[in-house]
Amino acid sequence: MVKVGFRVILLLIVSWMVVGCSTPAVQSHEYLLMDADLKEVQALPTNSTSVQLMPVVVANYLAGNEIVLVTNKGTVHRSQSNLWAETLSPQLTRLTQQRLERTLPDITWFAGQRLPSYAIALLNIEVDDFYADLEGVAHISGRWQIISETGELSASNTFYVKKELQADGYSAMVQTLSASWFNQVVDPMAQAIAQSFSIKD
Repeated sequence: MVKVGFRVILLLIVSWMVVGCSTPAVQSHEYLLMDADLKEVQALPTNSTSVQLMPVVVANYLAGNEIVLVTNKGTVHRSQSNLWAETLSPQLTRLTQQRLERTLPDITWFAGQRLPSYAIALLNIEVDDFYADLEGVAHISGRWQIISETGELSASNTFYVKKELQADGYSAMVQTLSASWFNQVVDPMAQAIAQSFSIKD
């Protein structure tokens, strides 16, 4: 009885291995957001100050590694073979800080996990949408706020970007989302922050 049971288990394992070997593996493609224009960014003058960039908060449906497509009826499609090489929140946080450091060099930028020993202003960014729809349009929306070192709201705004993809495919989608984030979200944010910390005569 024990031998029969062992043979059945062995047969099941061998069958599973044969099926596993014969099933072609689905090749996955991984993507990162890229700031292609970082070197061409023009610096904006401000007072010398310090700002802590908090980790960018993304909506829960965007928190996984799958690249998301959304229909106009709200149906979410998650790609199993086209993935973010790194989840969105750390990508957006790191790249936004790099762009702000280049755009606003008079401000000392702290990442969310590196807390200085003194009170500084905080920049909070929340992202509600960061996807393309089935009609080939990229959507980015959310809000940001600068909180002063005394806890007061210094500047804030919402953002909503719609940008048509110039080509089909996930690569074009990632490039459009990247360019739209930096050019239509981060750059206007940097200009508003520069006005908030403008040099007074």
